[in-house]
Amino acid sequence: MRELVKDLINAKISRRGFLAGMAAASYGATAAKSALAAVEPYIPGSPMPEGYVRQATGTGAELMVDQILETGAEYLFIANGSGLGPICDALVDRPGKLTFIQATHEGQVLSIADGYAKASGKTGFGMFSRVGLGNASSNMYNAMKDRTPLVMISDHASSRNEGTDTHEDLDDWTEGVKPYTKWQWVVHEPTRMPEWIRRAYKLSNIMPGGPTHIRIPRNHLYSSDVTASIYSKQALNVSMELRPDPVEIERAAKFLLESSSPLLEVGFEVSQCKAINSVVELAELLALPVVQHSRSFHCDFPNFHPLHIGYLLNLPSYHQFYPNQIDCCISIGTRATQGMETFMKGRNIPLIHASVDPEKIGRNVHTAVGLVGDIDLIAKDLVAAIKSMASSAQIKRRTEERRVKIAAYSAGKHAGTREAGRRSKGDPLPWQKLIYELDQMMDPDAVVVEELGRGERTLSHINFSPDGRLKVGRTTGMALGWGVGASVGVKLALPDRQVVSIQGDGGFMFGQSDSLWSMSRYDVPVLTVVLNNRSYEATRFRIMGSGNAGDANRDYVSYLGDPDMDFAKLASVYNIPGEVVSNSDQVRPAIQRGFRTLAEGRPYMIDARTGSWGTGAGLTQYQKFSVAQLRNKKV
Repeated sequence: MRELVKDLINAKISRRGFLAGMAAASYGATAAKSALAAVEPYIPGSPMPEGYVRQATGTGAELMVDQILETGAEYLFIANGSGLGPICDALVDRPGKLTFIQATHEGQVLSIADGYAKASGKTGFGMFSRVGLGNASSNMYNAMKDRTPLVMISDHASSRNEGTDTHEDLDDWTEGVKPYTKWQWVVHEPTRMPEWIRRAYKLSNIMPGGPTHIRIPRNHLYSSDVTASIYSKQALNVSMELRPDPVEIERAAKFLLESSSPLLEVGFEVSQCKAINSVVELAELLALPVVQHSRSFHCDFPNFHPLHIGYLLNLPSYHQFYPNQIDCCISIGTRATQGMETFMKGRNIPLIHASVDPEKIGRNVHTAVGLVGDIDLIAKDLVAAIKSMASSAQIKRRTEERRVKIAAYSAGKHAGTREAGRRSKGDPLPWQKLIYELDQMMDPDAVVVEELGRGERTLSHINFSPDGRLKVGRTTGMALGWGVGASVGVKLALPDRQVVSIQGDGGFMFGQSDSLWSMSRYDVPVLTVVLNNRSYEATRFRIMGSGNAGDANRDYVSYLGDPDMDFAKLASVYNIPGEVVSNSDQVRPAIQRGFRTLAEGRPYMIDARTGSWGTGAGLTQYQKFSVAQLRNKKV
């Protein structure tokens, strides 16, 4: 749909061509017509309904700010840049309308905006200097993989000098971020500034969403007495119902109903489409064992639910309780890659793949049924179709044994994990003890923002559910340098909920101390916990698992203990209190102090000295080198 919408609003295809393209992409007729109705007001030359537009006159920057305000935006996430000067001018006459939240560099602007958008469900707006685009690209990539709705704006070389390779200019700035954005544009006429802001906002929100990027020549931002149309919120938020094809729904329902040992995999689109409750209803109806897709920034099914069995890797232990081999799989809201591809290899079983993005379906794994549409509608339609095919009594007879055995497996698994966390102790601190105590002490509706190498460290120990605790992160893109900034954005979006950021030491060193500056400046009460095992653990696992380095017991890149980082001291530079926790007896008092500090309105840092584990855990070597020893002269 991404390309079809872009081509339609750029007048490259007709309305009829759009509908034909939607049909070719496996969208049903109802979904295609709904999408056309939502996009139609954005087609150049389309008449605007009454109340959709108003005329305004001002500088280019004032028109830009007015259009952003029409979206309902409260914050503009920014980094340093003189191109923001005209925006500051515009806000002088609009006091209290739009609040700047500043980061020290562009990558953290993206992560803060991304965390805000994920937690609030709103679009995150950001602006930074034109030469900062490279810094922004890593977390722009993360946002694109997660399909987070963001509108990122930069100033641009003067229109009089554009393309001349002059000061802070390139021939084409947008080319470099095309893979990371749904749409990119350079504004060439100040009178069309609101139009492009409107388009970027809408495209970022059309499912599947994603970041957009606009560049505005600085002379256009300063242009005075510009008259343009400002689009109302009504014109911006046009509803769209992407209903799946009913014929395919019937086929999928029949596969599921006839299966004796089905499996349900869930991914991030379930959360994005606010479909968790509907997917739970589907799973409960048929007693489907549920696995979480390994790449998701949310917990897409209540992880302590009796039907939740973990990840695909947990299937061997699950089969000890229920030995029937899987004979049908439904993957909802996922990319159906990696684990699913490996799992399906050599198995002649039907795969039902449901996604809002037709480009994902069948891309990596052969599918028997492809369901394209809003995940919430897909789950609801499947429930209705199954109920039309069998009575409640028939469904109960088919599923009762499986339901009991799954619940027994799930209960035993969670009890064992919880007990292991409770009993673990020692120095260095077992990470299981830390996560266990956090789970015991956090508020019932706390938000956990995590950027760890292994997501099961939180999903196995902390209870997440739609009405309880919320998980945000790790990104599906998994480019490091996101989590601390994201926690700032999450707290902005959900100020009345306790926020805990759990971060690896390696990931923290990807420029994330910069976000502590924003956290301190704006009194963002977040508890940041760094699991400091002095190692890039995931990297070490891969290096030691194969090749000459692993055979020789050598890993030259993963050890981080020289120099030995003290993250609590680093936080103190930003006027953030904290402490080092190195053994299990210190954990609970440290968390208590952290939560008391949060209640007082300030952030807190815990540097948790955890131990390494697995292959190569004790290795500390790296290629030692000293520039000082190269000298012939001590200068």
